[in-house]
Amino acid sequence: MKITVLFFGVLLFLLLASMPVMAAAEENSASPLSTAPAILSGVTHETTATVLPTKEPIREVTTELTLVPTKEPTKEPTIVPTKEPTKEPTLVPTKEPSLGPIEPQIGWITIISTPSGAAVTVDGASQGTTPVSAVELAAGKDHTVKVTLSGYEPYETTIRLSPLEHSSVDATLKLIPMPEPSKTPTPVITTQVPIGSGKGWIQVNCNVDGATVSFDQLSSGCTIASGSCSTEVGTTSTPFKTFTVQKPGYDIYTGQVTSWPTNGQTVTFYATLNPSTSVGAIAVNTNPSGAVVTLDGTTQLYSPATFNSVTAGTTHTIQVITSNYQPYVSTVWVASGTTATVNAQLIPISPSSSTGSVSVSTSPEGADIYVDGQYMSFTPSVIPGLTPGTHTIRLQKAGYDEFITTVRVVAGQRTPLSVTLGSLPPTVGSMEVASAPSGASVFLDGTYVGPTQPNNYLDLTSLIQGAHTITIRLADYQDYTQTVFVTGGKIVTINAQLTPVSPGPVADTTGQIQIVSTPPGANIFLDNVFRGITPATLNDIPQGSHVLSLKQSGYNDAVQTVSVTGGQTTPVSISLGEALPTPTQKSPASILLVFGALTGAVFVCAARRK
Repeated sequence: MKITVLFFGVLLFLLLASMPVMAAAEENSASPLSTAPAILSGVTHETTATVLPTKEPIREVTTELTLVPTKEPTKEPTIVPTKEPTKEPTLVPTKEPSLGPIEPQIGWITIISTPSGAAVTVDGASQGTTPVSAVELAAGKDHTVKVTLSGYEPYETTIRLSPLEHSSVDATLKLIPMPEPSKTPTPVITTQVPIGSGKGWIQVNCNVDGATVSFDQLSSGCTIASGSCSTEVGTTSTPFKTFTVQKPGYDIYTGQVTSWPTNGQTVTFYATLNPSTSVGAIAVNTNPSGAVVTLDGTTQLYSPATFNSVTAGTTHTIQVITSNYQPYVSTVWVASGTTATVNAQLIPISPSSSTGSVSVSTSPEGADIYVDGQYMSFTPSVIPGLTPGTHTIRLQKAGYDEFITTVRVVAGQRTPLSVTLGSLPPTVGSMEVASAPSGASVFLDGTYVGPTQPNNYLDLTSLIQGAHTITIRLADYQDYTQTVFVTGGKIVTINAQLTPVSPGPVADTTGQIQIVSTPPGANIFLDNVFRGITPATLNDIPQGSHVLSLKQSGYNDAVQTVSVTGGQTTPVSISLGEALPTPTQKSPASILLVFGALTGAVFVCAARRK
């Protein structure tokens, strides 16, 4: 028994003595660059350096602060920070970059309006027509936003952004009141009419509904509906010289005002709009380069990219996506014969522990969710993987007023957003669009508005009353075009059955893969090559089998084999499972501590038996 007690006592002593060794080993493994002598169990192990003869005299390193300024500059960078402030300015610029991350001094703004289709300028520069997504602006300074639409009072506001802030402007335009004609006959006055009191009308007939009419480059005027619109004028006021009729996607028409109405008279002019044949270009630069750049949901190039022969006089949507970075979406206005430039500063995606999410719900359900201009899903839905900070959430559902807000995302938390959608004003209408197959690009009056979705409509709200043209485009299918008339307070529904392109003499050897995931925003890898984020439609995929992988921070990877048939679309829907937290591994020191405690217990028990 004594031998047993002695054995366990010695073993306990050795274990307790080795614990500092294990702790020091762990610390050294975490800090491999430590140059201090190792101190183990109170014993200092010194090393002896071999002294070799040198040609130069040995200069000893001083350990005291130098109080007398040296005349010679130091050849090596100073590692130890000084406590005394410098009295003279540094004339030599530093060659070493700052160790800390440089925060881009930019922010983004999304602009919507009721009605939509209004012209937007920021600091005097045209940004296209509403909705305008993620316009990049310099942070820390005031910016002037103007929204104008013929027949409505102009809207103007000033906004200032913080670095990397997403903000929004919701412009509700006020209709310029037009006096209603009297229901009772107006008595005839034989006396002379005072100057300026007579009223007449100028009527403009046009072949394109939704076009806006203005006079002498003024914003006042009217909007073409049912083929015409009228503007009230004073009979004795200064006559207009010209009238202008315009609509995105059409050449601008300018005519002469050759006559002026007398009291109670209407004069009529005619304008014919032709589809725009003028083109421009869009150059896209990204940091980092090599990102996938998509124009209007169809054409894809790798950055830096230049899209040539782009329709001028309208707004285009640029989407930039690359692995491990937040998606970037922006709208850009292209003028005829010019090249519009987009510089996309991509924001890295942090690990799941450093990101947050937003849970979006609406009453009623089924509203389209746009995050920072990027379509993600429809309500109710959770949008994960968002960087901490502000993000713009835009919600659209046919028959209801468009909603936009800015939410602040906190790392490791889920931010709830519950919205009760308001009804549409009676002066505007809405539209819901679906296609079979889904994943097609939708253009409203020549402007890209988003993709059709599986199991849900693409909702378009706040539309001006009158005729609108819808074009639906998908690779390997014929374009679908339909002109519909939108009535205030009503919903127009379009269900488009797309027709495959007639097979040519050579069989089509490529197809499409239309991918959705729950939650959305997962990185798409096809045959180990990054191709975008969900939801997305991948075009021109060679027929045959392909390995599809979806990766989302905080969720388990999903891998699936997909078979593609030439000339057809293959739908894929995947639900990602949340990843379980990784169990914490115990260090060797803690294991030894437990073993030592057990040994001590045995020692005590043996002593008691004695």
